[in-house]
Amino acid sequence: MPPLTRRLAIALALAAAALLGPGRAAACTVSAASTNLGSASSYTVASTSQAGSGSAGLQCDVTLALLATHYIALRVDASTFQLTGPGGQTIPFVASLTQNGPQLPLNTLQNLSSTPLLTLLGGAGNTVPIYFRTTATPALRAGTYTGFLDLRWYYSVCSVGVVACLSYSNSPGLTRPLAGTPTVLGTGAPVRITVSLVVQNDCMITAPAATFGSAPLVGSFNPITRTILIRCSAGAAYSVGLDDGANADGSFRRMRAGTGAAASYLRYEIYKTAGSTERWGATGSARRSSASAESNPGIYDSVTSQGYTYRAAILPGQVTPPAGDYADTVRVDVAF
Repeated sequence: MPPLTRRLAIALALAAAALLGPGRAAACTVSAASTNLGSASSYTVASTSQAGSGSAGLQCDVTLALLATHYIALRVDASTFQLTGPGGQTIPFVASLTQNGPQLPLNTLQNLSSTPLLTLLGGAGNTVPIYFRTTATPALRAGTYTGFLDLRWYYSVCSVGVVACLSYSNSPGLTRPLAGTPTVLGTGAPVRITVSLVVQNDCMITAPAATFGSAPLVGSFNPITRTILIRCSAGAAYSVGLDDGANADGSFRRMRAGTGAAASYLRYEIYKTAGSTERWGATGSARRSSASAESNPGIYDSVTSQGYTYRAAILPGQVTPPAGDYADTVRVDVAF
């Protein structure tokens, strides 16, 4: 044999040895994964399903996928199918292998081999994707809600080949004949998938307009009372503030008529209760505590509103401005 031919034969032999040697990489790996469903207000979670997707924990090299048939199966070993949060409150969830698909059952083998490998490993980084969606759940406390799925993967995927598969990567204990499905599944490869959702505090505020009516002089306007209704997430004590409005001058709230240099102003004030002379403001002690509400103080169940009755008055001692329609906008804010 000419020298060049001998060297080529030796190189081919070495390449085949490398492919078949014990140091080859596994075609599939299993690792813990997590899916974060994001964050949403308690009222959004109460009315709308929250959904998301992530890795189901199995990742495979698909470069040899076309060389042979594969075997991949899945079983859910354990899950409560609930996210648990503050005070032991729970949010039910569904886990599925397709978007809006059926719930994965417990302790039932799911043979996924009929799905083409390139389709099955359609998640990021050639992973099997898994989809989660919650059931709308009312009256939740704010906080982080977490749950889990304990999965067990069984697989046999080509790991070595050139024009045909020479070797398979198998999950622990799996025995597969040259053709057909595995005869022994073995122990499989367990993995835990963690699921989380952050529920945020939120409030529903009803603040009706306050109208003084009309009068010819500043001193002719009578004070008025109105009630602001607020209900917040379960378990959430809070405080309520009112800002100085859109036309404040220093510490004075003002209503305005007209615009620019032609604008005219009318000073007024808002007091904490119907009989109070204490200004209701936006900072520190000028705010109101939810425990001081005139109605339902301290009831934080997400469905019961607290009522805050205030008094508004046109300030005396100011010159009557020109006739017109005077208005202002005051922002109500809630802090937890």
